[in-house]
Amino acid sequence: MDRVNEGQWTHIGDPTFDAYLNGELERALTIAGSTGVRVVVATVPYSRGGEKPDGRLYPEDQPDRVNLWNTMLRKTVSHHPNVAILDLNKKLCPDGVYTAKVDGIKVRSDGVHLTPEGVKWLTPWLEESLR
Repeated sequence: MDRVNEGQWTHIGDPTFDAYLNGELERALTIAGSTGVRVVVATVPYSRGGEKPDGRLYPEDQPDRVNLWNTMLRKTVSHHPNVAILDLNKKLCPDGVYTAKVDGIKVRSDGVHLTPEGVKWLTPWLEESLR
């Protein structure tokens, strides 16, 4: 999603904003793991919140931006041995693109949030992943 940072509109993919995001992520992981506990973060899944009137995706739904964030997340996590990643993107988008259905189950109805059926389907995976 586009953001105002230091008075300017920007987004992931802009080197200055990427440095800011990476710094914030580094700080958050350092603080969360400061007592030595295991920290788990999740990748961001592709989403489809809606389309512009011309049919194009809104910036926050563009796969390239999701990929940039998930790459940054993985790189930053690699410096923190007590931090693990749950690949939520791979779980919800197994073919590498947005989908509303996985394993025959409608997991998202609005393009972003899980349906009750999606929660029921995802919960065992989450529980097992967090053990």
